[in-house]
Amino acid sequence: MEVAKKFKVQVQKDHLSKVASGSPITGLCELIWNAFDADASNVDVHFHKGELGVDRVIISDDGAGISYDEAEKLFVGLGGSWKSTGQKTTKGRFLHGQEGQGRFKAFTIGCVADWKIIYEENNTFYEYTIEGSANAIDEFSLSPKKVSEHRKTGVTVEITEINQKFHILDDDKAVEALAPVFSLYLRAYHSATLRVNGNKLEAEKLIKLTKSINTQPLSIDNKKHPASIEIIEWNRITDREIWFADSNGFPLESYDKQVRGISGIGFSAYIKSDYFRELNNKGLLSLHDLEDSIRSFCDNAINTIKEYFSHRALEEASSQIQEWKEEKVYPYQGDPTTAVEDAERKVFDIIAVNINKSLPGFKASNKKCKELQLRMLRQAIEKSPEDLQTILNEVLNLPKGVRESLAELLQGTSLSSIINASKVVSDRIKFVAGLEQLVFNHKDNLKERTQLHRILAKNTWIFGNEFTLSVDDQTLTEVLKQHSGYLDSDIVINEPVSRIDGRKGIVDLMLSRQLPTNKADELEHLIVELKAPKVKIGKKEIDQIESYAFAVAKDDRFRNINTKWDFWIISNDYDDYAKMKLENDSLKDGAIYKTSKNLNITIWLKTWSQLIAENKHRLEFIREKLNYNIDRQSAVRHLKSTYSEYIEGIVLEEGK
Repeated sequence: MEVAKKFKVQVQKDHLSKVASGSPITGLCELIWNAFDADASNVDVHFHKGELGVDRVIISDDGAGISYDEAEKLFVGLGGSWKSTGQKTTKGRFLHGQEGQGRFKAFTIGCVADWKIIYEENNTFYEYTIEGSANAIDEFSLSPKKVSEHRKTGVTVEITEINQKFHILDDDKAVEALAPVFSLYLRAYHSATLRVNGNKLEAEKLIKLTKSINTQPLSIDNKKHPASIEIIEWNRITDREIWFADSNGFPLESYDKQVRGISGIGFSAYIKSDYFRELNNKGLLSLHDLEDSIRSFCDNAINTIKEYFSHRALEEASSQIQEWKEEKVYPYQGDPTTAVEDAERKVFDIIAVNINKSLPGFKASNKKCKELQLRMLRQAIEKSPEDLQTILNEVLNLPKGVRESLAELLQGTSLSSIINASKVVSDRIKFVAGLEQLVFNHKDNLKERTQLHRILAKNTWIFGNEFTLSVDDQTLTEVLKQHSGYLDSDIVINEPVSRIDGRKGIVDLMLSRQLPTNKADELEHLIVELKAPKVKIGKKEIDQIESYAFAVAKDDRFRNINTKWDFWIISNDYDDYAKMKLENDSLKDGAIYKTSKNLNITIWLKTWSQLIAENKHRLEFIREKLNYNIDRQSAVRHLKSTYSEYIEGIVLEEGK
């Protein structure tokens, strides 16, 4: 009588233990995939319950089985799967696994696993068993083969000594766990059937609807990998999950981040790319967060999923919106005319319908009260989505959970981004138009230090979006302190910085930015000297800005080859002396001085007309896309409401 043959797996034991670790649900899914990859038409999962709960898990299939001659070879080597030779099964199905690791995943479910295998060879059916244990994971026992009484091929895996982490105890929980993994496959291949305790997993009945979304390719090391997103909304399942999947829709690993702010909808979202398959085969998919490109791609994918559910919320809100329109309490008239108005209205619709669902008293309130509250909500949205918390909490008394859900829904969506961006742009357009009024129409009354200076200190973006304010109306010594702070250096500042003539010098504005390089100490500083618009730039003014630049040049403590210094002097006009200084063919237009070595210093002469024109040009593209128009009245009102304390004594006319 032949005895069972024992054989060793030709891989380090600790590596096998790692392969066999993980979630029991993942292990169960791998065994089911093994069955489908063997062209099984029917896969049955059975949880046998004992006195203390599930004590045995059985996965049986009617696939092709494994020939006896192949069995030892397949179990001895890790990664030697027969699937690695092709991409499809004999029946033409796409293969899920190709690395030969699925069989070891049985030990995530229980300590002991037995495979009973029936296969056909030369019109004869044979059977044999393979036994394995997690306690000796590198060793399997192979029984002799014998002629089988059964006339049907397949594999039955029986797992005992169940892992305590295995908590699938009823059919409903099993369906919730398995449906997101297998529904796409079962929908694609109607000949494949999966049953749990005799109950068929019916993907078509579970799926409420699906949506495929094309995305930008995943770019890794200058190579682009095609990618897409597929979203399934469920009928009976309330879980909300994101999965990494290959291009065929095979889920590979659950993504550990949630899409918040989506209440009442169970869904699975699949971020699909064959690059994830490559990472999974190498055991690196779980480390996706360590790769900046993947992390950024996933963040964009989550925003895309949020956008999808925002649109779904709008679709479901349409009937309620129509009801408000008929009641004449809806606070908008006609169709939106700009992208901003469209975004504001969509945000309003989403929030208003959620309020209507969450507050029973809101729907029952009288027309006047409802109209007032909806109008207040509209005003809050038009001001800024971030200001909604006050009205949702203090005015409508919306429950905290609903407030948080709405805030998460809006955060990161393009609707909120459009509204916020449009507010910033519109305020800047109005400011530029208002500044133009001040420096040209009120130049005789506009004071440089107490008015113009103070207004510009709050709007340093006008000198360049990339700069931040470092020094405001401070000495050159303070400039050195700020410069030293940026460099995190140990410069000892025990003596003041002085101009060449010995005076200390007061800098109007110092703006700084870190240059976009890989070196943290590469800086750019912009020193701005403002002059009242009525003052023409001449020798006196140029001598002043040059003295600041030369003070930096002569002081050893400023010397750092990685720092760029620009000095600007600004007014409405300049005299003949300044014109002569500008006539230097070796310098760029507007420059009157540049160092040739050591420090990188350039002195520039600027006019308000130049600076205002540059800002108008920068803002024009966005203004045009947002279809935003500004008039003199709006610009003047903006200055009066925002900077009233700085323009006292200046009479600004709102006339057209």
